[in-house]
Amino acid sequence: MRMFDVNIQGDLIWVRPLFPDLAFKVYENNRRLAANSHSREAYLTLQKPTPSTLITIEYVVNDTLQREQYPLRQYYATKDRTFEAGDILVASDNIKAELSGYMGHAAIVMNEKFLIEAPGGEPAIVKDSIQQFLVKHPLHAQFRPKQSKIAKNAADYAMNYLQDYHDNLKKGLLKPTFSFNLSQDLEDPWEEIYCSKLVWLCYHFGADYTFENDYLWFSPEDMYHQLLENDDFELIYQHQDIEFLIDT
Repeated sequence: MRMFDVNIQGDLIWVRPLFPDLAFKVYENNRRLAANSHSREAYLTLQKPTPSTLITIEYVVNDTLQREQYPLRQYYATKDRTFEAGDILVASDNIKAELSGYMGHAAIVMNEKFLIEAPGGEPAIVKDSIQQFLVKHPLHAQFRPKQSKIAKNAADYAMNYLQDYHDNLKKGLLKPTFSFNLSQDLEDPWEEIYCSKLVWLCYHFGADYTFENDYLWFSPEDMYHQLLENDDFELIYQHQDIEFLIDT
């Protein structure tokens, strides 16, 4: 029986125990990468990943040392993907496992390596690598606007929005704060923010392209199902197990 969820993208690996209070250690070949004495997940950087690299997870059950092993060769077999400014990544899984299928996550791509997202907590808006998103959220889809101008304008707005947010922080202003408050105004960029609202704002204000909102908040589930049926966007990639359990 498998004891961990493991996802590997490039030189990043995400390990999440499937059972509580399961301590574990992660090895790249014979080199120990990290130790985890609780049930928290581990997000690690591999040192010299190659197709021959073997990832080993050690853990103890009933006073017996056990191992799970993951050869990187199987991950190198996946098709290379490209990323362009304005691409939308939307996932049905969540860093908090109990929210997977219900909450999900979304982000907007800046270029072939980086994206902008509202990951939760503070800072409310960050620029981070695409690679970390793929590792943390394997159950995702990637959509691309068919009109390059729309894509560029949305990405440009995201960069300017992030800069304005940093300017606010320098002034001691926590605007916007991260929140799922259902009463917040979707068109207000500065009071509160969450992941899919950030993407909505980038297209609404940056590209003059507005996604419809069916309920109080514009969720990753809303975005995913709209994009699937949207003739203005093309589906670049979709994990076969992506699934939202409720209509939000």
